[in-house]
Amino acid sequence: MDDCLVPGARVLFVDDNHRSPDELVEGATSSTICRRLDDGSSHRAVKVPHTPPSLERRLAQLGWQISVSAAQGSFYWGAGGRA
Repeated sequence: MDDCLVPGARVLFVDDNHRSPDELVEGATSSTICRRLDDGSSHRAVKVPHTPPSLERRLAQLGWQISVSAAQGSFYWGAGGRA
């Protein structure tokens, strides 16, 4: 997917790792969740509960140099680019 970026480009992401028990499609170890929006529609998503250090390591394995930080609660963000 990084072929969509110009050389030297940087990326930024913000996410949360919140997964309530009723959202988990395939039980407690499920990475697939189903979220219901205020309009009543439901949507499936892949939601892997990373910690900042584990996500930095995983991204480094994929050739990225991303610094991941966490806020209070379940929110985290990352910024960086290709290693």
